[in-house]
Amino acid sequence: MMYYSVDEMPKEGDSVESPSHYNSGRVECIDYLKDNMPYDNFIGYLEGNTKKYLHRWRYKKKPVEDLKKAQWYLNRLIKELSDGP
Repeated sequence: MMYYSVDEMPKEGDSVESPSHYNSGRVECIDYLKDNMPYDNFIGYLEGNTKKYLHRWRYKKKPVEDLKKAQWYLNRLIKELSDGP
């Protein structure tokens, strides 16, 4: 589950931090993926999404949003690597 400090709480409808289509159930999608993938695969998933958003931001109507998504995945990757398997 995602836990946030009061300052980090995503705004309702935030398309970067907490998109509604990724948390419509009881479990955040990212947490489900982490729980159902081998550690190395999950790390690769985070790396791949970081690269995907860095690649495509130039072609989007909201480029800053994709850069923030890349940043989100990179921050998550750093956290996962810091915490270890």
